[in-house]
Amino acid sequence: MKKKIPKIKINLMNSARVLIILYILFITLFSFDTSFGIGFFIHLIPTAIFLATLIFTWKKPKLAGILFVLEGFGTIIVFNTYRDLFVLFTISFIPILAGILFLIFKGKK
Repeated sequence: MKKKIPKIKINLMNSARVLIILYILFITLFSFDTSFGIGFFIHLIPTAIFLATLIFTWKKPKLAGILFVLEGFGTIIVFNTYRDLFVLFTISFIPILAGILFLIFKGKK
């Protein structure tokens, strides 16, 4: 007999997914400030990393939570977002928050 997952946990997981999808669209906008050449594709690297993480961890919320929290802390280091509080919350806090939401869900237990 399958256990029924509480609706609040499903809403947490879906809201984390939507948050990451919106975040991916947001960081994709930064690639359009360059011409369509090598710079455009270099600016799409963070988008590709977050999108690949989302696709590969779609059915594994615990792994998704860990990876998105690590990627959020990685953006702090790579993009030096610790220098400005607004940039920290805009760029680095969103993946950390989504990762925490995934970790709260933790799958079908």
